[in-house]
Amino acid sequence: MIQNNISEDLIKWYQMNQRLLPWRTSKDPYTIWLSEIILQQTRIDQGQKYWEKFLNKFPSIENLASAKESEILALWSGLGYYSRARNIHKTSKIIVKKYRNEFPSSSRELAELPGIGPYTAAAISSICFNEVIPALDGNAFRVYSRLFSIDLPIEKNIAINTIKNLALPLISKKQPGDSNQAIMDIGSGICKPKNPKCFVCPLQEYCFARKNGNPESYPVKSKIKKSLIIDNFYIIVKKHDKYAFIQRPDKGIWAGLFTPIEMDKKSWRLALKNKSIDCKSVTTLRHILSHRIMNLHFSKWNARNIPEESKVKWHSQNDLKSLGLPAPIKKILVEKSYI
Repeated sequence: MIQNNISEDLIKWYQMNQRLLPWRTSKDPYTIWLSEIILQQTRIDQGQKYWEKFLNKFPSIENLASAKESEILALWSGLGYYSRARNIHKTSKIIVKKYRNEFPSSSRELAELPGIGPYTAAAISSICFNEVIPALDGNAFRVYSRLFSIDLPIEKNIAINTIKNLALPLISKKQPGDSNQAIMDIGSGICKPKNPKCFVCPLQEYCFARKNGNPESYPVKSKIKKSLIIDNFYIIVKKHDKYAFIQRPDKGIWAGLFTPIEMDKKSWRLALKNKSIDCKSVTTLRHILSHRIMNLHFSKWNARNIPEESKVKWHSQNDLKSLGLPAPIKKILVEKSYI
């Protein structure tokens, strides 16, 4: 059958052409899980550095579970999407307590853990425990949607379920992890969103999009919404060689991280015009995310003029390197030294 041919061709290609990534030398679920979580929304070259830092500091699931959340957030600083860091902490505690330090082997059980979605669960279970299941991330959806010429919007459940059903017979029963990683590598290096390298693809003879001459038409997507533009206003306050910070709420963007005191736009601008208040504008940084554009405005204030705020915590300049700061805040305060 053609499915068997595709499955065999994928394995042969992977054995000859796989990317040499450090976590691929192991089938330890802790190692694979960390790599998968870190690589969500993160480039491989950047993610590898963080993966190495985490394994050096937390070499086992027990080490991670016993760490303080603040330690994990500080080590995570710069990666963004900080809910990932909180979820690996929550998951590590569950695995230590409920599963006695052993990862569950089925994708169904794995997907019940915080921060582990269907793709990550399938990747871990297929690589570490040989579960025959397709691991479907953005790259995989692109490869399969082109291979089968799926004309449905990729974010719709009907498209997702269609691809799951079509992909399953292509997964090797003996080496399901290698099948999934082959698709990952093809999606990353060959079947790219623009200018796919169809001439070197191991699936070229089977690919309907290639045969139709329109691979870039897939995957089909609904119209993209415009990015939301947000303005945030912060005051940088110094007192006795320490700086004022507020810890953000447990939910929402940058949850649990530290930022300078935040003000509303009207109060911030009035303060800059008020000659009796010792403050001045410092800088503005534009921070672009996948779904929003953030304009971060900073001003320096004299400590005697800061608003009454019982939740203010004071940290020295040396503290900032290990404090859990959002990446753009850290860029302004630490890297650009606007303090």
